[in-house]
Amino acid sequence: MKIEVILPCGGVSTRAGLGYSKLKYNIGGMPLLCKTVSCFCRKDIAKIIIACSDSDREWIEPALANFSANVVLCKGGDNRTLSVNNALSQVNDDCDLVIVHDGARPFVKQSLIDKTIATALKFGNAIAALHMTDSMRVVEDGLSHSVDRSKYWAVQTPQVFNAKELKEAYAMAMTEAKTFSDDASLYEQYIGKIFLVEGDSENIKITYASDLSRFVPENFSVGCGWDTHQLVEGRPLILGGIDIAHSKGLLGHSDADVLTHAIMDALLSASHNGDIGKLFPDSDDQYKGISSLVLLQKVNDLIGSQGYRIGNISACIMAQQPKLAPFITPMQDKIAEVLGIDSTKVSITATTTEKLGFVGREEGISVNAYCSLYSK
Repeated sequence: MKIEVILPCGGVSTRAGLGYSKLKYNIGGMPLLCKTVSCFCRKDIAKIIIACSDSDREWIEPALANFSANVVLCKGGDNRTLSVNNALSQVNDDCDLVIVHDGARPFVKQSLIDKTIATALKFGNAIAALHMTDSMRVVEDGLSHSVDRSKYWAVQTPQVFNAKELKEAYAMAMTEAKTFSDDASLYEQYIGKIFLVEGDSENIKITYASDLSRFVPENFSVGCGWDTHQLVEGRPLILGGIDIAHSKGLLGHSDADVLTHAIMDALLSASHNGDIGKLFPDSDDQYKGISSLVLLQKVNDLIGSQGYRIGNISACIMAQQPKLAPFITPMQDKIAEVLGIDSTKVSITATTTEKLGFVGREEGISVNAYCSLYSK
């Protein structure tokens, strides 16, 4: 089974009112388009084709340079129909399914992608759509009257099609020089019946500036944690639960895992639970020599019981010695394992202080950590 994705991105984003392409808007440290592309960086996706303008191509190419997915850019058209048609010329002949998705819909869930693929495999196409929940009226000849909303659906993307059939449909549309608002309308005109899949209310298309406010939901909080421990002889050096060979280790009541301590403080800060000194005081002998991963599990259980889930964790270790690069991935994996989250949600970096201060003199190690939490 070979699946390829088309992202038509040839528009000029006038309604967003940003003064530049909405696809370039920063969301979570990356352009909006990159967030959308990341949704399709899956093992079952062979290629992602982006139809864009020449001006957008200048920033899109470097922005996607480090993506592991097979991303191909092609020239966008003056309208959606032309953009998708241009992208279809890049679809391989052995492709089975083509997914067409709006470049400005960055919140599509994997479960929705899975549903549309499964339905398209069964019926030849699948369109994400939502039942209308608001009362509806239609205006005709200056007068309005109500309509039965149960008969109406709001169309979304992804829209998934048999690749050969979609190519045939677009070839006929090009012959007749017709344009369509979406691919389902075009397919229905030339090929046949459309099959709907229940969409997702969070799968919005960014159109207006007001849509951008959704990037910081009300149930979102950020926490900051900082910890420092002294380096002494005769102690193990443990960071992120990883025992690192070194001539010195960190001094503390527990195992003095300064990285894990900073992460715990960030989680407690974001959830309004104080800090580790409050929860696990060094005057309590039950915590003497304890693994900080055990304490991290307790913190995770606490915030979980309060309805929080972790968005991401980012931490920077400041240490002159030892060199920590070989241990970064194991530390990320260990922290993620304890917290029950994907390791891609844990980002750890390390730096020296250029031999300045107590860190530079190898007297101690400091860690600064941040986290994001969502409340259910």
